[in-house]
Amino acid sequence: MKETMERLTARCPIYDTVQQLLQPEARLGCGKAVEEVPVDAGAGGKVLALGSCGYQARVYSSAIDLPADWDQLAGGAQVFLSRNYLLAWEEVRPEGMALAYVVLERDGKALGIVSLQVVEFRIGEALPQWERLDWGLRVLVCGAAQASGPFGFVFAPEVGATEQPVLLESVLELMRQRLGARAVVVKDLAETAFPAVRGGLKRSGFTAFDFEPNMVVEVDPAWRTLDDYLEAMTSKYRVRARRAFRKGEHLGCRSLTLRDLQRYQDRMYTLYTEVADRADFSLVRLQPGYFVRLKAAFGASFKVIGYFDGESLVGFCTVLRSGTAAEVHFLGFEEAYNTSAQLYLNMLLASIRTGIEDFGSRRIILGRTASVIKSSVGARPHREQVWLRHSSWWVQALLPRVVRFLQPPIEVGEGLRHPFGEEVEG
Repeated sequence: MKETMERLTARCPIYDTVQQLLQPEARLGCGKAVEEVPVDAGAGGKVLALGSCGYQARVYSSAIDLPADWDQLAGGAQVFLSRNYLLAWEEVRPEGMALAYVVLERDGKALGIVSLQVVEFRIGEALPQWERLDWGLRVLVCGAAQASGPFGFVFAPEVGATEQPVLLESVLELMRQRLGARAVVVKDLAETAFPAVRGGLKRSGFTAFDFEPNMVVEVDPAWRTLDDYLEAMTSKYRVRARRAFRKGEHLGCRSLTLRDLQRYQDRMYTLYTEVADRADFSLVRLQPGYFVRLKAAFGASFKVIGYFDGESLVGFCTVLRSGTAAEVHFLGFEEAYNTSAQLYLNMLLASIRTGIEDFGSRRIILGRTASVIKSSVGARPHREQVWLRHSSWWVQALLPRVVRFLQPPIEVGEGLRHPFGEEVEG
């Protein structure tokens, strides 16, 4: 265990910065200077007392040190906040990304958690259409830059609605200063959720931006198999799905084992990058060992479906169990097979089969992009806003215009399909 901790802290670029954070001169916006409070070494070292708020913030640089309180608050329904996932991500995170975790305590009880990443955002790398624009920004991300969804914070029921935004904003501002970030991003808050937090962020000067919606299939309890799902479709879309099966039937398709993933790791990374290079926006890029590490961490709860032309791997998709939901994660494929074998549509249908038959999921989260084709398999758009604040007031004032100028076009509902004969809200 000692060697593992030394290895992880040695790899973590924010280790020294976190130590600086745990100093008495730090401040956290609750009305008083932060006080250093000694605790037992096994409990996480030093903590920050958040002045008159009555809260303490305990900061960790690695998920290996997180207390059991983190697991209890994260629960089993948010896989990207689970210790198991965070440990895996630490080992294969993108070069230059820093991580930090905060546990909020009051009267000795953990009442909130915040998961943070620091990324070096470069416009030319994130937005292919602006590849010649060599401009970068160090950004503190509250959430998971590599996944769609609100995976940045959780508060216990005891934390009042008025307390939540104050605590969150205070932690974010302190961490932004201490980690040297120029901007803060709170990822993927649904328009109908977290009203107190969204209101607090707005009052604190954050600006909300709309990006492509997260596409989600709500699973009918009557669907036990993929055939049940297909039978619920109107004839037009059922025929379309079966046509895709026929076009792709010459390809071999099987679930990949850990040994398979180790064997095909380089090929999978090539296929992944081919898709990532065609994306309109990419905040982070994966490292080659990502899929192997997730399979080792999650076993049967992380399914990788491979497609083969003879002995050659030509495509793959991944599905991760997250409580009662199935998160359709990263994929990769050769574009030529998307035309000849309708590979992408076959992958969507295989992911839905996995969610229904293997995981017994109530929701299948297909992620952003390609909204029209995802709607054709029954996904509905769920709008989620990204909240952004720059440390410079004049840059913040220009942000809405800058984002509108740089961001790719957003599919907002035009052309969405209705495979179950229902109206889909745009």
